[in-house]
Amino acid sequence: MKIGQVKNRNSHKVDSRVLGNYSKGIAGPLLVCFCGIHGNEPSGVVAFKRVLQTLKNDEYPIHGRLVGLAGNLSALKAHQRFIDKDMNRIWTHKRMQEIEFGTVEIECSEDNEQLELLEELNQLLTELNNEPFFIDLHTTSSESQPYISINDTLRNRRLAMNFPLPIVLGLEEFLEGTILSYINELGHVALGFEAGQHDNPASITNHEAIIWLSLHNCGCLHHDLPEPMVEHSYGVLAKTIVEGKKVFELRHRHPIESADQFKMKPGYVNFQQIKKNEQLAKDQDGVIKAKESGRIFMPLYQSQGDDGFFIVRNIKKFWLTISAILRVTQFHRFLHLLPGVGKYNQLNHTLAVNTFWARWYVVDFFHLMGFRKKQIIGKRMIFTKREYDIRRP
Repeated sequence: MKIGQVKNRNSHKVDSRVLGNYSKGIAGPLLVCFCGIHGNEPSGVVAFKRVLQTLKNDEYPIHGRLVGLAGNLSALKAHQRFIDKDMNRIWTHKRMQEIEFGTVEIECSEDNEQLELLEELNQLLTELNNEPFFIDLHTTSSESQPYISINDTLRNRRLAMNFPLPIVLGLEEFLEGTILSYINELGHVALGFEAGQHDNPASITNHEAIIWLSLHNCGCLHHDLPEPMVEHSYGVLAKTIVEGKKVFELRHRHPIESADQFKMKPGYVNFQQIKKNEQLAKDQDGVIKAKESGRIFMPLYQSQGDDGFFIVRNIKKFWLTISAILRVTQFHRFLHLLPGVGKYNQLNHTLAVNTFWARWYVVDFFHLMGFRKKQIIGKRMIFTKREYDIRRP
């Protein structure tokens, strides 16, 4: 069966949290695919099953192990983003501590889904004998070329750069409680992949392609051997790119609530260029305009969700290189010596910046070294850097 070919309409139905796993008993990495964290995004489920079937039919001698985990089973069955709350916003540090200490409250469907998924995840990590890699498979409500989103660590960057896709940095600065952030805090490499629009059959094709390429790039498929599926998958994703492989940074998020009556202006697609003050949407208070020029990102064209849209901008290769040099040399260890910069509550990897002293390009400067703004307290910006930026635990 060709990549992306639809076998039947019920191929996304899921009865088990574990979609399947594949190993030939050869030592190597663990690759985990999260599928259907949002229930109206089933193409990752379909794609994983197809890749798994091909591996089994052809008895691929992979190194390590491939595992697929279904995210929100109840929402997948209902074919909606979530039942009670977004399952990709509940992996916060506070909640994970409550789960660890047994003080968490189970209030809704997604709370149970999370605990079941976490149990499977912990079991995989307990059995771990090599480096794990994680990929979270998604689709979008608007038309979009495929892209990768990552929390900004050098280890995430190194893996992401091996794919012929645009890369978006900085989601962790705007979205709290994603499963990718939780995985990164554990010290593991994790990528998010958006395959295209929810109901576009090409999204299944793209999801299959990213799984094959991930097997290759993570070291599960032998790099010295020609692999037709890998070559084909690279071509599938490469031809979807509109303006070449670029790295983007999130600049702005427009949050919404159900009472806002938010409505996105029709016709926007991911990465479409926009100008400052361009009318993008409207709500009960009137017209919503772009706060700056850049590119529209993840415009909301579905009923559920609390992100109206984002704005991103391209990052030049020069700044990516400077950023890597600063991180490898651990320049951040000297930042607390600068005027207006100090450690925050004696926390490791967390700094407070007084904007009275540091007024210009503060956020951009700290981004170079892997710090992301967490909150603003009075006249201070609080920045936190991920502990496992350049090396694994």
